[in-house]
Amino acid sequence: MNNVTGENIMLYYHDPISGNDIPFACSTNCTFNVQVGQKEVTSQSSAWYKEFKNDVASWTVSCDGLITLDNYGYLFLLQQQQNRTTILVKFVIDNGVNGLVIISGNCNLTNLQINGPWKDIATYSVSLQGTGAYGTTGTTISPTGTIIVAGSPIINKEYVGSGGETTIVWSSVISKNCVYVSRGGVDVRQILTTGTPTNDQVKWNSSTGTLTFGTALVSNEFIRALFN
Repeated sequence: MNNVTGENIMLYYHDPISGNDIPFACSTNCTFNVQVGQKEVTSQSSAWYKEFKNDVASWTVSCDGLITLDNYGYLFLLQQQQNRTTILVKFVIDNGVNGLVIISGNCNLTNLQINGPWKDIATYSVSLQGTGAYGTTGTTISPTGTIIVAGSPIINKEYVGSGGETTIVWSSVISKNCVYVSRGGVDVRQILTTGTPTNDQVKWNSSTGTLTFGTALVSNEFIRALFN
C-alpha cells in the first residue's frame, strides 16, 4: 500500500512573468475542494424518492502557512488581493514512484487572514475561489491498482546532490523523453537535447540516460525529473 502523506502535497503559485512555480510560503496545510450542485428533478414518476441531476460545479483551495518573506508569502498575497488579480495555482500531489498529479486552475483571492498569537509563531491563512474549470495532469490510480495516465506513462526520478556534480545518470529511463526537471523546487525552464547547457539550463541525453546541468549541484539540492 502506497500512502501519500501530507508533506507530499504542495500548493504552488504560477508566476506568469518568470514561468516559475513558487511554493506558498512555509505552507503547513493545503486543501482542494470541489462541489457539484444538484438540481431537483423529482416528478410524479419518482416513486416517492427525490431525484437530482448534476448542475454547476465550483471548487476552492485553502492554505495555512507561517509568516515569512520567502517564496509566495503574505505580502504578495496582500498585493494581489488589493489589485483584484486572478492567479494560477497548482495543487501538486507526489505519488512517489507513481509520479505526480497536478490540479491547476485560475483562482480569485477571497480571504486572507494574518494571525499574531502572543508567544507563538505568526501564521497566515488564505482562501481561493476557483474560476472556470480546473485541469488535471499526470498519474492517477484506479481502484484495481493499475496506473493510468493521459498519454504515455510518467516515470518520476529523484536525486539529492552531494555537491559539485554536473551530471546524473538514470539508466532506467534510457530512450525516454524528459518532460520536466526541477532544482530545489524551482522549475527548470529549458531542457536541451543538443549543445551545452549554461546557467539554469539542463541537457537530456536519452541514448545514455544522462542529465547534464548548466551549473553544478550544491549539497543537499533536491532534483526531480519526469520522463515518458
